[in-house]
Formats: sequence, C-alpha cells, structure tokens
Amino acid sequence: VKRAAEILRIAELMKRRPRQLSGGQRQRVAIGRAIVREPQVFLFDEPLSNLDAELRVQMRVEISRLHKELGVTMVYVTHDQTEAMTLADRIVVLNAGNIEQIGAPLDLYDDPANRFVAGFVGSPKMNFLAAKVVGNDDVAITVELANHCGAKLRKPLSGAPPAVGSEVVLGVRPEHFFEGGEGDCDIAVKADVAEHLGSVSYVYANAGREELIIEREASRQRANGDHMVVSIKAGRSLLFDKSGARIR
Repeated sequence: VKRAAEILRIAELMKRRPRQLSGGQRQRVAIGRAIVREPQVFLFDEPLSNLDAELRVQMRVEISRLHKELGVTMVYVTHDQTEAMTLADRIVVLNAGNIEQIGAPLDLYDDPANRFVAGFVGSPKMNFLAAKVVGNDDVAITVELANHCGAKLRKPLSGAPPAVGSEVVLGVRPEHFFEGGEGDCDIAVKADVAEHLGSVSYVYANAGREELIIEREASRQRANGDHMVVSIKAGRSLLFDKSGARIR
C-alpha cells in the first residue's frame, strides 16, 4: 500500500477520509486499489469521464507515467480520442461492436481504413466534401467538387479506379488546407467563426452547403465574415466511396 501511494503521489493523503479528497485524488486511490493486487492487466473503463478538463489532463499524464513505471498491459476504454491518441501504443476503433481498424495512433490518423475512422480520429474532425468522378486513367482519377463551381482535383490511385460519374467523398483535415494557389485545387469559402488558440486558429467556414474547419497559423487568422480562398493538395487528401470505403 505504501509503495502504491508513493507511485500515485498520494502518500500524504493516506489519513484523510474519502470526503476530504478531490475528484482526481479519489481517482488515484481507485487506481491504487488495483495496483496493490499486482495485476497482469489493468482495465480502465472511461476513468476520467467525470473529471474536469484540467484534472483530465493531469490524470492522463499520471496514467502514462504509471504505465511506464509498472510495465504492465493496460486496456483503456474511452470515447475521448485525445486520451486514446496520447496514451495508447495501439488503438482498436470500435463502431457498433465491430472493429473498424487496429493500429498505432498516428497510423490511424494518417492512414484511416474508411470514412468512419477518418472522421472519428482527429480533433478537430476531418472535413468531407461531396464530389463526382469526371475522369480516370490507369494512374489517377479526376474529381469535381460538387459545391464549388466546377473545382477539380486530380488524385493518383494505386488500385482500380471508380467509374466516371460515381459519387465520392473527398476528406481533408483542417491542417491540410493551404493558402490559395499553393495546392492543386482552390475553393472559395466564407469565414463564419474563428477560434483563436494562441499559436493556431480554427476557422469555421461556410462553403455553399458544406461547413468546413480550417486550421491557420495565428499570424494568418481571419476576421469573421471574411471571404477567403483555400487550396487542397491531392497528396494531403483522401477519397471514399458512397459506402465509406477508402479509395486508394
């Protein structure tokens, strides 16, 4: 018990009653009760869901430190993708009881298997733009963005291309929008709301029928109501068919 208390940094709290402990301290005590049994595997089922934002960050660090110190397997269940991305060595993405993808955090982020994983992993979430295949050959397809005045993007493929006329979805992460003219396809949007977070800003923009989230450096932040042109690079975008399957 003394060793567990030292690991969790609660040795000075051992004489307190439960009502005298904060939420984060109670969470550490609960983990301590598991540690003293010296288990082979820990199961954490959304352990931080009832804590405030500051405590969640603190406890994420503590659990990560605990994992390294004890060197045992931890199975961690969470709806919070920040927890999953920062704590996990390996992530299993579940959807309605089905395994959608298994992999390292950055593998899931950079190379999602389907639209569900692409939209679920990442904060802010990936943008999805409706498109139609207007041309294909042995090495690439050309898609036209449905809501952007004929804007077209040519994207290399390694597999069999979908048929001309097929409806597809183009996925672009907020940080993969570039200044107009810097990519392969430009689109015009109108900034509705800007969240300024210090080093970066997130611009929530209206693009016809689509709402987009665009990441910008603080020095390039836009005022609300501004019209702006952003650019998409083929190599920084993903394609999905109507069923959500990845087109590679």
